[in-house]
Formats: sequence, C-alpha cells, structure tokens
Amino acid sequence: MIGVGVDIGGTFVKLYVMNERGEILRKEKAETNYEHGAEEFLKRIAAFINQIKKEYADQQVVVGVGAPGDVDYRHGILRYNPNLKFKDVDDWPLADILEKLTGIRPHVANDATLAAWGVYESVLKRQGSNVLVVTLGTGVGGGLIINKELYQGANGTAGEVGHTKISDVKTGPQCGCGARGCLEAFVGTIGIRRRVMEGVLQHPQSILAQMVKKEKDFKIELVSRAAEKGCPLALKIWEDTGFFLGIGIANVCLVLDMDTVVLTGGVSGAAKFFLPAVENVLYHQQIQTPFKKLKLLVSQDPNIGGVGAAMYAIYQELKKQ
Repeated sequence: MIGVGVDIGGTFVKLYVMNERGEILRKEKAETNYEHGAEEFLKRIAAFINQIKKEYADQQVVVGVGAPGDVDYRHGILRYNPNLKFKDVDDWPLADILEKLTGIRPHVANDATLAAWGVYESVLKRQGSNVLVVTLGTGVGGGLIINKELYQGANGTAGEVGHTKISDVKTGPQCGCGARGCLEAFVGTIGIRRRVMEGVLQHPQSILAQMVKKEKDFKIELVSRAAEKGCPLALKIWEDTGFFLGIGIANVCLVLDMDTVVLTGGVSGAAKFFLPAVENVLYHQQIQTPFKKLKLLVSQDPNIGGVGAAMYAIYQELKKQ
C-alpha cells in the first residue's frame, strides 16, 4: 500500500509518498498559490495524486490530508481557517472534491492532529499509550493519542491546547482566534514577538534590543542567538516561554493523565533554553502523580505533518482489511 500525505499550509503545501514501512519514497514542496483560486489549487494536488496512482498501478494508493483550522474529519470538510487566503472556502468539502478528481476518498483531519500521528508513528514508534503532541509555531496546535488511537473528539477539534486559557480572559493578551488569555498568545511566535518588543522597550541597551534594531524582519531565531550570547533579556524571554508552556501542558496532563508529551514545530528549536522552565512547572505541581513518570520529548522533524497524513491514511485503510 502507498500513502500520499498532503500537508496544506498557508504558505506552502507539502506532498509525501510513503510505503507501509514508513519510508518516504518522494516528497515535494510548492507554494500555496492563491492566484488561480481554490479550485485550481486542489486540481494541482489531484494531479500529483493521479500521477502516483499511475506510477504505483500495482498497489493500492490511499490519501491523507492535513488542513489548517477547524476540520470536520468525518465528512472531510474544512469548516474554517483564517490563514488560507482563498475566497469563500468556509465549509470547503475537501474530501468530496478530491474524490471526484482522483477516485480516492481521502482521510482529512486537522494538520496538527495528523502531525501528532506522525510523531507517534515515526518518532515514538507507537511507544506510549496516551500522548500529547504540541506544535509550536506561529500558532500553537496540538494532537492527542488516547489508548494508542488518534483522538479527534466529538467534532474533530480535540487537541486545541493553544486555545486553552492560562490568564485572565478579559485582560490577557489577545490571541489570533480573537479570544484573550490563550496559551498561543504567550508561546506562539506572535506572542513571543510581543513579549520581545515589550522587553526591548524596557531594556534598549540589551544585546537582543541591538539585534532587533538591525533586523528588518523579526525572526524567532534572534532570541536564540541573543540567548547564546548570554543576553539576560533573551534568556528571560525563553524562561517565561517555558513557564507559560508548562502551565498549558500541566493543564492537559491533569485532565487526561498523559504518559508522553512531545514538542515539535519551529519554536521547539529553542527547547534547550525553555525546557528547564517547563520541567520546573511540572515538577512543582501540587498533584504529582500525573508527572512522576511523564516523558517530555522534543522532535524537530520538518516532515512530520506530511508523514503523519500519509501514515494515518495507511493505518486507517489497513484497519478495514
């Protein structure tokens, strides 16, 4: 069996071809071209899938699609996403359209959810029964493995750890979702940038402030570069990031009693700076039972979303046999 994984992002779409052993046979990356509209965008994806069908005509080809936003995984509909700039794509029937174009009914789910399955398959090798995967990037996504199965909830929105509240919902910083006090507003790149700019105003002579002045565009790596140089402001930014993230992780673990937490996404590249603060928060929880044996890991595999989409499609189809 051959799995095609489609990882749709606001800037790029990544396409993966994998076999049942989890080997990547091919991968491609292209811009999420908005110029010709949503219909043409899906036709390009369908053309890739149809080409794979021809190349592997002697095998069953299955498809998984990770879409950013609110996904109805049962019907393959992207209900809402603020980051895709296509017009009129609310309630976008991805599965129906791709099935018409390819003859294959794809498994469609939230991208962070499928990234969680990718971590479970390729990083953890299915070790662990209850796993939380937190994707740290512009936003903060999450995915849950419960009793060794991908858990998506009643409506397909399970795992939205980024929108759990860790501060006052009236006075806390505003999140991209419109609410206040979300974890994402503190540890997503936009939230980190806000805290950096506040710190730069208070400490204009700091190494980080000088670096920010020289750069036209803020990049999260600036904070890590300044931290490498021992900048107290940068180190404090990362320490606070770990503190906030620790609260978010603790909340999930207190509710669901996870055995493993895996951090992934771009911000996880700075884990050496913020992970001690995460661990400190978990260590000082009053109820210690959920944290005594908890494994806290970091994965920086850039392929994880597409891998998860392909491997989840294979897994689901094999269960039917």
